[in-house]
Amino acid sequence: MRRTRRIRKVVKVTVPTKVSKNTKSRIIRGTIDNNNNRITQTKVTVNKNERRYNKTLPPNKFTFSEVQPIWKGQTVYLIGGGPSLKNFNWSSLKDKKTIAINKAIKAWPNADAVYWTDGRTWTWLQKEIKEFKGERFTIAPKAYTCKVNILKRGIKYGLETANDTLAHGNNSGYAAINLAIHLGATKIILLGYDMGITSEGSHFHDGYPVNPTSAKIYKDQFLPGFDVLKNIIKGKGIQILNACPTSNLKAFPIITIDEALSFRWSPYISHKLSLFTF
Repeated sequence: MRRTRRIRKVVKVTVPTKVSKNTKSRIIRGTIDNNNNRITQTKVTVNKNERRYNKTLPPNKFTFSEVQPIWKGQTVYLIGGGPSLKNFNWSSLKDKKTIAINKAIKAWPNADAVYWTDGRTWTWLQKEIKEFKGERFTIAPKAYTCKVNILKRGIKYGLETANDTLAHGNNSGYAAINLAIHLGATKIILLGYDMGITSEGSHFHDGYPVNPTSAKIYKDQFLPGFDVLKNIIKGKGIQILNACPTSNLKAFPIITIDEALSFRWSPYISHKLSLFTF
């Protein structure tokens, strides 16, 4: 039996140059040059910080905060998580300017501010962060359900001078120093900056649901940044003192916790303290 073929009529379709506003399109179109029928692309300049941020999420989804120097000339205590703070008398921080870093918020919920770098901190400590009465700062952009000051993630090592950006050093303790400087601190006391695992453990608290930071990470990734920071703040009238005599962080002068707690803010720098000015 012979089969019969049907030949369909070919209709020429003209595609409009304008795309309907009702249809989403992934095609990037430029401006049509009618003289030579070429499409010219429009060049868009992207801020370098936005480009860095674009690796994760579009910057226009969040509003970045600017840190004001509300603690100008004051002494600020940064509370890390090192084991040297086991059995610490937390009430001794009353009436002092303090920034609790990560889980330190549970030990000292009366801190003036809390800071975290790792976005997982919100998952682990959401209840504590939401109930916190002070200022909240982070460089981890998320759709938070409470007021959080989101800052830009800046350079790895050094000091960011833009008040909406923090140098991060790959750890929260490093970025918190930049935050304290933005807030106006001229003397910064480091508490619990052990920068390593000791016989007392990895933290003064019960840690996090991840493996503790290894000695290699501390040595290769964390500690070198503090040496860079030490050189950058020379001559800027900023004092950074490490109140952990057993710390692996040697970039800044070491003092005892008792010495650290004896400081009182004054607009005048004593001769003794001027020895620690970089």
